[in-house]
Amino acid sequence: MLEDLQLSGQRVVLCGASGTLGRAIAKKLADEGAQLALLGRHPDALHAIAERLPASTGGGSHVVIECDLSKQESIDNAMDTIHQRFNGIDVFISAAGAAQGGIFLELDDHAWRDNLEVKLFGTLRILRAVVKRMTESRCGRIVLVAGHSAEKPDPRMLPGAVANASLITIVRGLAEELKAQGVSINAVNPGPVRSSRLEYLMKAEAARSGLTPAQAQAAFLARSGLRELIEPDDVAAHVAFFSSSLSSHLTGTSITL
Repeated sequence: MLEDLQLSGQRVVLCGASGTLGRAIAKKLADEGAQLALLGRHPDALHAIAERLPASTGGGSHVVIECDLSKQESIDNAMDTIHQRFNGIDVFISAAGAAQGGIFLELDDHAWRDNLEVKLFGTLRILRAVVKRMTESRCGRIVLVAGHSAEKPDPRMLPGAVANASLITIVRGLAEELKAQGVSINAVNPGPVRSSRLEYLMKAEAARSGLTPAQAQAAFLARSGLRELIEPDDVAAHVAFFSSSLSSHLTGTSITL
């Protein structure tokens, strides 16, 4: 028998809900009975996801909120809508942003800023708003999806590695301060996840290096110290655990998959 994660009726805000990981996380949490606010830049995609989710066992309906993490006004409006619909946040999850790669000498300042805008700075913007509300209510759980590259950066994916390392530093740095106010913060760091984005990146790398996409993927995994791709459902399971009160004894922790 599977363990009850005690997420029934929990009010969960999920950023990046339309991405590969976001979809898997949304399904896992909805299956556990949570009530979700799905945030992202593509409301049509979010509505399609919400329509396929089981209803919250707590009785509330899932909410779709258009939100651009690069714009503070959009975040403020999203937080106001969440307050009106949920009157509080039990769990905040960020799976937003996917920094692109490139050859180091070809990445200028503009490319670096664009790459870090959502994954790092966008997460920081909404995290400030979430932390303020959670510390006022003196309860809450925060889960950031960072990445394995924080510990083992690939030379062709340095912007993403920098963003991931920064997020893990934020998790560790805020943990003790937030713990005193009843809030936990943890991170899940997946390795390369099976997705259409990764398939696109491997095709691009194959074209640059004269390899087949399969060979490019094998080389990428070898550099990452992994034998196989991570499945989205495996990431979702770890995020769900950190979202649960069963993880209340943990904060400042990062699990690398």
